[in-house]
Amino acid sequence: MPTLPKSNSSDDFSATNTQAVAAAQAQQRAGGARSAAIRYTFIGRSNPDEQPPPLARLLRGGGGRGGAARLKLYLSMLWLARNEDAAYYSYPANQWALLMGLEDPERAGARRVQEAIRWLDREGFVVQERRQGAPSHIRLLNDNGDGRPYRAPGPAMRNANKKEKAANLYVQLAAGFWTRGWVAHLSGSAIAMYLVLLHEQKGEESKSVWIAPRMGQERFDLSDETRRKGLKELVDQHLATVRKRPLHQGLFNEAYRTRNVYDLTARGLDLGEYGENPFF
Repeated sequence: MPTLPKSNSSDDFSATNTQAVAAAQAQQRAGGARSAAIRYTFIGRSNPDEQPPPLARLLRGGGGRGGAARLKLYLSMLWLARNEDAAYYSYPANQWALLMGLEDPERAGARRVQEAIRWLDREGFVVQERRQGAPSHIRLLNDNGDGRPYRAPGPAMRNANKKEKAANLYVQLAAGFWTRGWVAHLSGSAIAMYLVLLHEQKGEESKSVWIAPRMGQERFDLSDETRRKGLKELVDQHLATVRKRPLHQGLFNEAYRTRNVYDLTARGLDLGEYGENPFF
């Protein structure tokens, strides 16, 4: 069997059997949710003059390594909120740390979660209500970044008009992201680009995607470094494949050019490249 490439994630994350147990219990808490619903508007924006989309804000807000922890924590909250009209959590920080595969979940990992929650509260992604002698009460807010109470996009589309339906279109991040250990294994850049590829597929699983540098900046507000690093990691981890596609430049053109197009691996998050859990 081939050797899985080394993780590009921070050394503070580690997929273990403990993380797998936490993910299984979290999935049970989420009613067996097979995916997290993530709005298109969380990932990208329609106009480059708009503020950065929530994905970019989470990833780089505050600088340092905290972006990956913030992103993984918020995505985990969205997973547990699948199909719920409101989402409230009172879980200890160490439990979130276990789910995310953070090292030393009882101390350093818990502190990283607490820092992430404070940032999410300040930036309008959650409302944190501190309680003396008990874990904070967390109320999830909409993933489109509008600061309103969370409502799952699926139910929000029922009986909605055309404009409201468009605002609630979403991608599905497979539960294997947590249950197969990818949450701990992947870097923030790779997770961001995975969501970008889902966004650009627009629900067509077999659709090949080309992410131009200009698109990465204008639509997603992600740097060229994040785009290159994230896409390379997805290919290295067998979650995506890349191939060259020639540009149509007409006949008798000596400047032959190609572009890289990407295809997501079918059920990659659920099965891994080798049809089994690649980390445990």
